Amino acid sequence: MRISPSLAIVGSGQFGLSSRFDCHLYAVQAPEGVVLFDAGSGLKHDVVLAHLRNEFADLSRGAIVVTHAHPDHVCGLAALAGALGWPVYASAQAKQIIESGDEAAAGLVVTRAMGGYPPDLRLAPCSIEGIYEDGVPLHLCGLSLTPIAVRGHSPDSFVFLCQLDGLRTLFSADVVFYGGVLGLINVDGSDLAGYRADLPKLAPLSVEALLPAHGLFTLRFGQRHIDTALTQLAKGFVPRMVGQGDLIL
Repeated sequence: MRISPSLAIVGSGQFGLSSRFDCHLYAVQAPEGVVLFDAGSGLKHDVVLAHLRNEFADLSRGAIVVTHAHPDHVCGLAALAGALGWPVYASAQAKQIIESGDEAAAGLVVTRAMGGYPPDLRLAPCSIEGIYEDGVPLHLCGLSLTPIAVRGHSPDSFVFLCQLDGLRTLFSADVVFYGGVLGLINVDGSDLAGYRADLPKLAPLSVEALLPAHGLFTLRFGQRHIDTALTQLAKGFVPRMVGQGDLIL
């Protein structure tokens, strides 16, 4: 599903593009290849591959960027990376989880027990070729990205800032969503302390396109949604969180 000249969504449970256990999978036509953000659950990786082939003429060069190591983002990594032959980039913390196939650290064991994922969903180990760091520019296939660590949803959560189709764009993963919703969830490692410490990093970014991994996205005025989250976080009550009431994924 093409949403701008260089940007497509090639998987999504909410939009009915792939498994219902998949986050949004954004793919960018960069100057020298395709950059894919996250890999989904892997339950319909063949469908994701078909969408990639339909949207992009040349898949001979590319890279996969992991925003964080939760199941709906990384359980499809081994299958997709293997089929495409693309290198995978992750943070040092996510690398440990993914390469070891640590389902407990990925949150899969507890979430599967809660009924959030099917019993047969597994995290197959996958090699990570590149490590990115907070604030250090990452250049992939001619696309320049700035990784920004924002703890809160998970200890290894990153967002990625870039210039795309003339827009200052933030791939915000599960950190901040449309409407200023935050991603605190009921698993170990998700906490408001991380948000209080790190979300202010996003205040001066002047984001236009905000591309979260669930829910609605916007190609204009994205900073308004970030600023709403920051305003709510500064108050003495818990801000709106994903999964509350009408905010069902």
